[in-house]
Amino acid sequence: MNIVWVSSEAHPFAKTGGLADVSHALPRALAARGHNVSVIMPYYPQIMNRLHLKFTGEYDLLGVPFGEKTEWAKIRELKMGERWTFYFIEFNRFYDRPALYDWFGNEYSDNGQRFIFLSRAAMQAVLALGLHPDIIHCNDWHTALCSVYLNSSLYWDYPHFKNCRSVLTIHNIGYQGVYHKSNLLWTGLGWEFFNYHCLEFHDQIGLLKAGIMTSHMVNTVSPTYAEEILSQEYGFNLDSSLRNRAAQGRLRGIINGIDDAEWNPASDHYLPAHYHRDNLGGKAVCKAALQAELKLEQNPNKPLFGVVSRFAHQKGIDVLVESLEDLLINDDYQFAILGAGDPWLHSRFDRLAALYPGKFGLFIGYNDRLAHLIEAGSDFFVMPSRYEPCGLNQMYSMRYGTAPVVRSTGGLADTVINYDRVRPWESTGFRFWDLYPKALSGTMRWAASVYQNDKDGFYKMQYNGMSRDFSWNHTASEYEKLYEDAHK
Repeated sequence: MNIVWVSSEAHPFAKTGGLADVSHALPRALAARGHNVSVIMPYYPQIMNRLHLKFTGEYDLLGVPFGEKTEWAKIRELKMGERWTFYFIEFNRFYDRPALYDWFGNEYSDNGQRFIFLSRAAMQAVLALGLHPDIIHCNDWHTALCSVYLNSSLYWDYPHFKNCRSVLTIHNIGYQGVYHKSNLLWTGLGWEFFNYHCLEFHDQIGLLKAGIMTSHMVNTVSPTYAEEILSQEYGFNLDSSLRNRAAQGRLRGIINGIDDAEWNPASDHYLPAHYHRDNLGGKAVCKAALQAELKLEQNPNKPLFGVVSRFAHQKGIDVLVESLEDLLINDDYQFAILGAGDPWLHSRFDRLAALYPGKFGLFIGYNDRLAHLIEAGSDFFVMPSRYEPCGLNQMYSMRYGTAPVVRSTGGLADTVINYDRVRPWESTGFRFWDLYPKALSGTMRWAASVYQNDKDGFYKMQYNGMSRDFSWNHTASEYEKLYEDAHK
């Protein structure tokens, strides 16, 4: 197939979250399976110039109808492989910014225009480059408008799109691209598109909602999350639109993969020692190194819980803080925390670090090397999320023989098999359902008890987790089926 992948970010060029990882890894996996993949995204000069990219081609005059006139952009081409190419849309008025979407938490006031422009520029780039896609794959609200364009008279007569179908992936439904209806002018679409079945959303334009209603297939990044967003609790006011598409058989959930070359304890260059499922000796070395790094007591037998996370409401970190105060007072456990986010959570963690030296290690910020060391050196990895579309760290943890302790939601429920002492060889971690401190602390105590009192069962659980296939190749095969169904 010829696939055009449209995204607002992609690793390693520009990244704020998991969308960037997916926009690199999945196109690469699809190309490795024989598909021709073209990735279209903005060129962010202030972020990307430092990479000193060596482009393989440039196209200076890309006309983009925008409002009542035509703007002129540039396309930079970067071939990543025989079947995998990035095309960057350079338009400095919109993308020459110090950050992708906001400045210190304040969203850019013209974000609606910026990403309406990206969707229109992507469609124009397909024409200019002579691409003939079988699939246009849109990602989140930033590029969802491409699905609307594909179904409009602006593009349906072009032979480039004759056999094309659209797919929309929702990575996080909490962000929807809702803007004042006057922004319809910039789309080039008529008011006939401002209706319940397309762009209209509570008398505003809703870009994600329009993509949901017009794409040939819609998917989220886990089967459980695809079910959860049909409810009012998780649907963020789009549940009725999603139920409509689910009833048509057009909604699906596909688990993301992980980069099993980067996240591999047998070869990870960040680790002081390597190990694999048949010989876990190096994991003890990693635990000792983690304890030394965060000034924890050097003791190989104490249960060590790791956390790498944004300190945010979605991640349930407020509940974790309450649980930690109970555990630090009453239990002889250790904790390794890495992350950043809400300032009040920083303060709570700083207080715990001051009160419990040797038991509580903290690093505010992000450090890639330390993130890998926490995955390898911890006995458990904690993820108490309120909602989690997919989650990656629980899969990293299983690959590193670190048992995840997770709330049973979204992708966490789909990937972590709850511990069963009768069948530990089928288990991969520990799950809880009710998001309150005693439920979390009780599950962590249960996990520590298994670690301390059932060594054989714990090892079987580690072995099972390290044997799971979370590769992008497996995920790519599921997307191939999705693309085939988009043509039905």
